Amino acid sequence: MEVPDPQFLDKIGEEELQRTEQWFKDRLGRFTGSEMHKLMACGRSSAKVEWGRPEKLIDFGETAKKYIFAKCKERQRNKVIKKLETLKMTFGKKQEDHVFELLEHKYPEYKFEKVGFIEFIPNVAGASPDGTATDKQWGEKIGLEIKCSTDWDTLYSRHEEDFDKDHQDFWQIQSEMLALNVSKVMYIVAEPPETILDPVIEDLSIQIVERSPIHQLAIMQRCEIGEMVIQNFLKGMSFKESFYKAVTEYQIKD
Repeated sequence: MEVPDPQFLDKIGEEELQRTEQWFKDRLGRFTGSEMHKLMACGRSSAKVEWGRPEKLIDFGETAKKYIFAKCKERQRNKVIKKLETLKMTFGKKQEDHVFELLEHKYPEYKFEKVGFIEFIPNVAGASPDGTATDKQWGEKIGLEIKCSTDWDTLYSRHEEDFDKDHQDFWQIQSEMLALNVSKVMYIVAEPPETILDPVIEDLSIQIVERSPIHQLAIMQRCEIGEMVIQNFLKGMSFKESFYKAVTEYQIKD
């Protein structure tokens, strides 16, 4: 197990080990891209059912229910449970500027810009892409998502696995396309440095991920159902009652 160097942690600073107040404020009570995989989790009964079928949409797994419950409580209490970033998360965030420099050198035909949290359903759901890339000649814009590997296993799971609904970042990327209103995202995975305590990133694995309309529709629909649960909960219903009512009424509406 790798032990963090105390001097390295001192250099990071306490303020960088914690997410900013604005970061929490933007996401309070909202379904977010980096956790969208939780909302899209299903139960065993629909494991082999394809997205686009009603039975798949309403088969919320326990992970999804717990995630919606957390958003109910965030809205009710007006607070998010704050946790320290892990060393790996801090490493990734600190290397983003360097990755942007590598991208600008590798793709001079693009203009790269950073972006912040963007809602795709007002007050309900949003995502935080790492940035955008705009073709300087044609003006076409695509999204950017940067992941910094800390070992070869991470690189394999992110870059070599098929980028389908089972990929660990699939739902996040589809959410980011909704937020940016683009049809493609440049998915960048930085290869691991020799050590994250003295990182030197030199190589990037890059692929273009395209919009999946069926899955993006499912995201929107689940966000709508989740918001119905929250609204019922805030009116004084128990979470179980809120959830049952929302799912039932969404079925009737459709």
